[in-house]
Amino acid sequence: MRGQPWDGPDLPQWKVVSVHDPKSGDEIMWHTVFVALHATTGVVALAAGSVALRAGRLFTTYLTALVGMTLFLVLALIAEWGEIGTTARVLFAAFAVLAGIMVVRALMARRITPGTVPYVKHVGFTLVSLLDAFLVVTVLNMGAPVWLVVVTGVVIGVAGGVVLRRIEAALAVPA
Repeated sequence: MRGQPWDGPDLPQWKVVSVHDPKSGDEIMWHTVFVALHATTGVVALAAGSVALRAGRLFTTYLTALVGMTLFLVLALIAEWGEIGTTARVLFAAFAVLAGIMVVRALMARRITPGTVPYVKHVGFTLVSLLDAFLVVTVLNMGAPVWLVVVTGVVIGVAGGVVLRRIEAALAVPA
C-alpha cells in the first residue's frame, strides 16, 4: 500500500511516496532513496567530468559516478514502474537508454589519451547531457510550460555542442 505523495511538483521521479513494510512496520521510500542517489551521483559525475575533460584527472571518479547515476536511475524506474503511466514509462526508459549511452561514451573515452579531440568528444557529450538534464528538470520543477522545457533542452544541447566544437578546434591547432 502506497502512502500519499507530497504537494511538490507533479513529477513521478520527485514524488515522495512510501511503501509500508508489514514485517517491520516501517515506511520504505525506495524510489525516493534511488532518485536522491541518482541526483547525487549525477552531480558528482558532472563535477568530476568537468575536471577530467581537460587532462583526465578524476576520470575514475567521473566514470564511477556515471555508472552509479545510471544504476540508481534504473532502480528508481523499477521501484516506480507500476505507478507511472505509459507516457512516463516511455520517457523514463528513454532517459535510461541515454544514461547507458553516456556510460558507453565514458568507457570509450577511458581508452583514449586525455586532452585529445576524440576524448573531448566522448566526455563532452556526457557533460552536455548531464547539464542539460539538470537544467531541464529545474525548469520543469519550476512549473514551466512544456514548450519552455523543450526549448531549454534544445538550447542547452546546441550551446553545449558549440562550446565542445570550440574546445575541439583549439585542441586541433598545433602548439
